[in-house]
Amino acid sequence: MTEQQTVFVIDGPQFQKMVSLLAQNPTELFLSEVCRQSLARDRWQAAGRPLKFHDQLAEGTMPGTIAHNRKELETEAFGSARRTGRLLNPLSALEPVYSRAPELTVLSIGPRTEMELLHLIGLKFQPKNIRAVDLISSSPLIDVGDMHSLPYPDKSFDVVISGWAIAYSNRPQRCVDEMIRVCVNGGLIAIGITFDAANDEGVRAAPRNEKDIEGNNFRTVRDFEVLFGKHLHRVLFQQDPEGQQKGPVMMIAQIKHSA
Repeated sequence: MTEQQTVFVIDGPQFQKMVSLLAQNPTELFLSEVCRQSLARDRWQAAGRPLKFHDQLAEGTMPGTIAHNRKELETEAFGSARRTGRLLNPLSALEPVYSRAPELTVLSIGPRTEMELLHLIGLKFQPKNIRAVDLISSSPLIDVGDMHSLPYPDKSFDVVISGWAIAYSNRPQRCVDEMIRVCVNGGLIAIGITFDAANDEGVRAAPRNEKDIEGNNFRTVRDFEVLFGKHLHRVLFQQDPEGQQKGPVMMIAQIKHSA
C-alpha cells in the first residue's frame, strides 16, 4: 500500500483512550456537527418539545417567518447543524476570540435551536456569557425577541452573530443598526446569508398564497459594508459567492461607535 493509499485505522485501545479523553473534556464533543444536533434534539424532546413565540413583531419582519422556522424545527434533522459553523469556525480563529473566548460575551441572533449555542461552548465561550434571541424559542436558553428591536442594553456584547437570519427582513438597515447598538466599541459582528440568483430580490418565508413580502438577497460583502457604514472599522473575514448563481455571503467585521 502506497503512502497516498494509507487509511487511518483506530484500534480498540486507541479508541478507548480517545473516549476517556472526551469523558474528561466533554465540551469537545460540541465541535462535532452530529453530536450538537443529537444533543440539542434530545434535550428539546426530553423537555416536551417546548416552543415560545414572539407576539409583537416589529415592522420589517416577514410574514411567514415564524411558520417557516417552526417547520424547520419539526423535521427529523431539527434544522441545519452545519450552516452557522461556516461563520463560527473562522470567527474562532480571529483575535481576540482565539485567545480570549472564555472572557467574551456573545449574542446569537436567530439560532432557532441550541445547536449554535453548543458550538459556541465547544469553541470555549462560557455558557454564562452566551445569550441568544429568536422569534421562536425551542429552549429556555433562547430569549424570545425580534432582531429589529433587540431586548438588550447598548454595548452589551463583545461578539454578535447573525447567521442566516437577516435575509428574512425587509428592513435590514434596522437589523444591522441593532447589532451595532448592542455590540461594544471594537467588538466583532459576524453576519452571513446564502445568495441565490433564483430568488431575484430575496428569499420568501411565506408561501405564495400568503402575503407576498420578500427579504433581501445580498449579493456581495460590499452590500453588508454599506449597511455598517461609518461603524465599520475593518473587515477581518469575508467571502462572496463563487460565480453569480448561489453561495454564501459572509463577513466578520470589527465595529466602532461614534465618538
